[in-house]
Amino acid sequence: MHGKIYIILILTALLIILPGCTGKLNAAEKEIVDLREEIEKLQDRIDALNDELSGKDTLTGNLNLLLSTVYFGSAVSETDGKQKNFTAFTMYYRDEFYLITAGHCIEYDNVRYTDFKFKSNEGRQVYPELIYYEADYNNNRDFAIFTSPYIRKGLIIEENDMGPAYVLGNIERKLNLFKEFSPSREGESGSPVLSKNCRLLGVIIKNNSDYTPIEAVTRSIDLIMEEKDI
Repeated sequence: MHGKIYIILILTALLIILPGCTGKLNAAEKEIVDLREEIEKLQDRIDALNDELSGKDTLTGNLNLLLSTVYFGSAVSETDGKQKNFTAFTMYYRDEFYLITAGHCIEYDNVRYTDFKFKSNEGRQVYPELIYYEADYNNNRDFAIFTSPYIRKGLIIEENDMGPAYVLGNIERKLNLFKEFSPSREGESGSPVLSKNCRLLGVIIKNNSDYTPIEAVTRSIDLIMEEKDI
C-alpha cells in the first residue's frame, strides 16, 4: 500500500515539474532562434561592408585608368554652325572598343550635328566614325556609337544586377571628374554610369538621374554585327 502511495506521489511530482521544464526548454529554444537570426543579420551587414570596401579599393587602385576612358566631345550644328560640347567614354565589348555618348549630342530638336571631335582626359585626340545612334530622349533610348582604330582601352560592362554608384566626367568643362551617382549637370550628357564594382552600367542623358542602360547599346551593336554577317 505504501509503495503505491509513493509511486502516486512521484508521478504527481513529475506532472508538476515537467510542464515547467518544457516551458523553460521552449523559452531557451526561442532565445537560440532569436540569436541565430541576429547573427545572420550581423553577418549580412559585415558582408555588405566588405563589398563596399572592396569597391572602394577597386576604385582607388584604378581611378587613373578609369578616367583615361572618358573624353570631351565637340560637334558643330549643321543648321547654324554653333558648337556643342558633351562627354563620352570608351567601352570594351565583343573583343572590340567603342566610343559612346548620348544620342541627343548627335541630333536634338531636329537639329543634326557633325564634325565630331573627341579628346581624352589624357589629351589624346580622336576623330571616330559614327555607326549608329538613337535620340529617343523621352524613353531613355538615347545613345550614339562610334568606332576608331586608335581606341585601345575601354570600360568593362557590369554583368551583375546592381544599382548605379559613380559617374565619371571630363576635365575640359570643370565638371566633376568623379562623383557618386546623383543628378547631372549641363555638359555631363554622355558620361558613364558605373556600379560599385567600377564597371559600366549606362550613359547619362538627363539632369534627373535618368540614364540609358548599357544593354540598349550592346543590343544595337549585336544587331549591327549580325547584319554584317548576313
